[in-house]
Amino acid sequence: MDAARLALALCVLLGDEVRAAALPAACCWCDGDTPVSERSTLDSDGRRHELVFSDEFETLGRDFANGRDKRWTAINKSDYTNGSPMRYMPEAVTTVLDRGAYMRVSSNASVDDKEWREYARPHRSLHITTANITADARLAKAVNKTFTGGMLQSWNKFCFTGGIIEISAKFPAGAGFWPALWLFGNLGRAIYKESTDGLWPYSFEACDPDFEAMNVPTPGLKQRISGCDPEPGFGLNPRQGRGATEIDIAEVADSKNGANGWLATSLQAAPAIPKFFRPAHGEMPSGYRADPGTGRWALDPDAAHAARSATWYRGLRFGGNESNTPPVKPFVNWYGAPYADTLAGCTEGLNDLSERYRKFRLEWQEGDGGHLRWFIDDAFVFGIGDEALGRYTACGQSPTDDAFLCEHAPKRTMPAEPMSIVLNSALGSWNGGASATRGSLPGHLYVDHVRVWQRADRLNVGCDPPDHPTKEYIDAHPLLYGEPVLPRSEDACKPIYPPRARDAPLAPDGGDGGAARAPSARRAGEARGGAQARLIVSAVLVCAAVAAFVVGPRVVRAARGESAAARAASHYSSVVDGADAPDGGASIRAPMLLRPNGGGRRADAPR
Repeated sequence: MDAARLALALCVLLGDEVRAAALPAACCWCDGDTPVSERSTLDSDGRRHELVFSDEFETLGRDFANGRDKRWTAINKSDYTNGSPMRYMPEAVTTVLDRGAYMRVSSNASVDDKEWREYARPHRSLHITTANITADARLAKAVNKTFTGGMLQSWNKFCFTGGIIEISAKFPAGAGFWPALWLFGNLGRAIYKESTDGLWPYSFEACDPDFEAMNVPTPGLKQRISGCDPEPGFGLNPRQGRGATEIDIAEVADSKNGANGWLATSLQAAPAIPKFFRPAHGEMPSGYRADPGTGRWALDPDAAHAARSATWYRGLRFGGNESNTPPVKPFVNWYGAPYADTLAGCTEGLNDLSERYRKFRLEWQEGDGGHLRWFIDDAFVFGIGDEALGRYTACGQSPTDDAFLCEHAPKRTMPAEPMSIVLNSALGSWNGGASATRGSLPGHLYVDHVRVWQRADRLNVGCDPPDHPTKEYIDAHPLLYGEPVLPRSEDACKPIYPPRARDAPLAPDGGDGGAARAPSARRAGEARGGAQARLIVSAVLVCAAVAAFVVGPRVVRAARGESAAARAASHYSSVVDGADAPDGGASIRAPMLLRPNGGGRRADAPR
């Protein structure tokens, strides 16, 4: 009996893998606690997607330090980006039972009147804490920071290219916090600045001699891996520009009483379009207007043509004004760094971000003809069509001589890099930061679940796809990326790449260029996957036998019934109404050719 109980204990430790064994073979990354009803979903065009990754965070007290979790790594590093006062520590990240929240009682947004209310059903959630450590002088001196927080990354473990990701989250209450749910290209590692210099946030793969010769004044900002390089080395494909693209699913800023909060959804893109098109920070783009009837913001081609400058990007679509979502407008607080653009939609008036869980969903179709579409609780809020990333040109007289000059941004690529997931809570240097959090610390970010789906004919799961390889480059530059994560992606689950991803171009000299390595890599992955599958099947059989012997058939049947009831209670419909196609309708693919010192005219085609 003691041996049987020991075996049962081992089965509990293997619970995640055992539960996952009931999922399809292609879902090694899936959490067995994901309800059956959520193992497929439809996108806003009505196309079916299958679950390829999930984490429901049902097991309490999880440890996310490096090597402790197959999906995630909790960072142990001080953040020296964006003027951050943060030290990220694994101890700030765990899983808890979230029973309720302080909720505003008054309907008056200016009144700070809250009381504790418990949820009808507690949430088992990921919990990331932000705290002040000035009282711990030894720790503060050791990390050279005054605040601690948590950042969870799937970098070099789970990556995906294209599909749908949904994150259910509840954010910290109070001003100064800067929580974010985002995706980051695997060639860079978030907050490891040396790994991102010259890669963030490029999404540009072609060779453009004009751009290549362009003078970038700040070292480290010019694209590090150029589309004009025939021999980039390190397993990279020839003549393919690369980057560490960033897609922000949700970035949040709140006020002290939880009112007048706003949420940004965005794509960070480089190269930037000419400054002639960029509005000043804080000013609305001259080409966009709010519809008097619906309140939705949209591009007005006539207004853009008349204004000529500060028209910003085309192909942006804004939603909102649903029953559960306020109007969404262009995000004017920040249009990006001098060499990169922030294409963002801003949702204001979400006054319950710290009181209840909302679902934040991104639809991502990569490559030419692709799009990005963001949803909050299934309501469309923002979209970027492929036409937005076309070529932009501005021409005019030189201010110093009689030369007629043109400045342009080449056509960028709808992000096609393998992306990792990042979940973190920080303090902003731009929104009051540490000084604004007085009385609000510690801050609490909760995540109920993370789920990723892809179309069955476009499965692309892995951090090293042959058409966008990363492994050899990362392995050759270990000092850029910090402590290697364990387990690595290929050791945890077999990668799945579509045939188009395996058709990587050959090097001009007949070298492999990445394609010749793919078969051996696939065979190794298949061998690991087969061994893993056999191990899981064996574990399932052993656990079933032990459960029947120790626990008894009645308890097993009761557990099955309870599990079915839990799945039924968790069911929700994730079908999104596609009638209002976010990126459909007429669009202007060719930006205006503008002459700053004269009249503007429309170009017949992108230049």
